[in-house]
Amino acid sequence: MRIAKTVLLLCTAWVGAGLYGTVVQAAPQHVVLGPANTQARLYAKTAVTNIDGSFAKVAGTLTYDPEDQSCSVDLNMAVDSLDVGSAVLKTIMLSGIMLDGDSHPTMHFVGTCKPTIRQGKAHTLLVGQLTMRGQTHPLTFDVAMHFTGNTLTQIQSDATFDQREWGVSTLLHSVDPMVRTQTVIDLSSPSPTDHKAPH
Repeated sequence: MRIAKTVLLLCTAWVGAGLYGTVVQAAPQHVVLGPANTQARLYAKTAVTNIDGSFAKVAGTLTYDPEDQSCSVDLNMAVDSLDVGSAVLKTIMLSGIMLDGDSHPTMHFVGTCKPTIRQGKAHTLLVGQLTMRGQTHPLTFDVAMHFTGNTLTQIQSDATFDQREWGVSTLLHSVDPMVRTQTVIDLSSPSPTDHKAPH
């Protein structure tokens, strides 16, 4: 009887250890952001053309906690690195009445993920502040998290904002004041080793 109890206790302990061993809490991820793993884009409409711009110089950090899918983002974008496919259009975009790249060479966003319920389904918002032209105002992104198995591989954030709130001109109403911005962070791409703010 004593031997049977001992065997039973050993089996129970072994099974319990096996069960607890499978419950592994993944540590938060800290990712350095740069051009290799981060795309920051701007989309706007004018009376004559559509603007599809991307920032070649971006730098910052991302922290992601898989336990509750919370995240925080701190991202800088060098204004003069904006590529819109046309030198003339870029000159207009960087001018003092638009993005004012000479006086305000960096755009900056900082925010955190907030869970919410939309139409009965779980949804994530990236709520933060965008600094542009030296002015800081709230900006909220809709977030889509893409997984491969249980591993987060990409975070895509989209937002639309009224650029007039930051003092950007509509050039006598020839530019639609509503601008869409998108940031895609690819966690499967290598992280840079240096995340100094772009110049």
